[in-house]
Amino acid sequence: MKIKKIWFILYPLIILLISIMVIFILKLFQKPTNNTNNSTSTTYSEKATTVSKELNIYDNLMNHEYSKTVEKLLEEELFNEDYLDEYYQIDYVDTKEFANYLNILLNKNYNSSEINYIFKNFSKEIEILLDMDYIDILKYKDITNFDLSKLERYQTYQEQNDYDLKTVVTYVNIGLDLKGYSEYKEYTTEEAQNDLTILVNKYHKLPDNYEPNDLVSLSYNSSYKLRKEAAEAFEKLTSAGTLENVYFYPFSPYRSFETQKVIYNRYKDRDGETKADTYSARPGFSEHQLGLAVDVRSPNLNDNITPETYEWMLNNSYKYGFIVRYPKGKQFITQYIEEPWHIRYLGVDLATKVHDSNLTYDEYYDLYIETHN
Repeated sequence: MKIKKIWFILYPLIILLISIMVIFILKLFQKPTNNTNNSTSTTYSEKATTVSKELNIYDNLMNHEYSKTVEKLLEEELFNEDYLDEYYQIDYVDTKEFANYLNILLNKNYNSSEINYIFKNFSKEIEILLDMDYIDILKYKDITNFDLSKLERYQTYQEQNDYDLKTVVTYVNIGLDLKGYSEYKEYTTEEAQNDLTILVNKYHKLPDNYEPNDLVSLSYNSSYKLRKEAAEAFEKLTSAGTLENVYFYPFSPYRSFETQKVIYNRYKDRDGETKADTYSARPGFSEHQLGLAVDVRSPNLNDNITPETYEWMLNNSYKYGFIVRYPKGKQFITQYIEEPWHIRYLGVDLATKVHDSNLTYDEYYDLYIETHN
């Protein structure tokens, strides 16, 4: 009786133990899947199997993890046995011409790591690389503002200049390799009205008819206007300067497209277009049309500010949301002569970031704003 009772207790435990062992053995001999190839299948399709046998590589396939990439190549009869080892390392991507493009890249001597990077990041622009000789694409991997469509421009610019690659990418993105105005992005009225951070320069244009809808007068002169938020910040900026015995006044705030056109044409007629472009923006390309920029003057100067005021502005204007837009020594980047008197409103948070970066707004915008939009 006691033996029967013990058996009654042990029997379920023995059954459970046997079940666990069976499951373990089945998993041990089950063909593993290759998750990197984005498939839950563990066996090749009938077409792929047939082709692999015709190519005498079936045994090789059976000795490797299942690969969706290999299966696709076999099914499309684009399999090249010379690249078999690479195929196993390349993640399948469900995109048109995957198998064909994959072989083209391999023929150009790209390895599996480079090809995975290319398909993951540039599947929609891959034809740019297909039309070029091999390049070390991974050297751009950690450059967040890299734009594949500008690859040839990067290469040409680096050959012409002694800059590190990250600087080359930023400078080309800004447009320093172009001759100005030959390529530009044109904002919509909605973008100009709703985004205080937009970049306006020789490659970023405002609509001809754009006028801010929230312009208000400055206390210094009722005919001088800025957008409401910028105007309020400018009043705080001038008050802060006065408390530290730094005096300046607004000289040229908001300008319409037509006003800028008159100003630019006057300079062009006087000095010629090439020289005028170094110190005056063409209509549509001026920050003044945004209603977020203002030129300031020192009381004892007609068209400039004192060195002391300039230093104060560099070290304090960001606290009120402004940056010195065309600082000294940055003409090569901004493509305008230095304008220590020209300040641009961005808001305190962004102005502080630009100040701390020690970059021009052209550089900062490309690296941290446009890249992440």
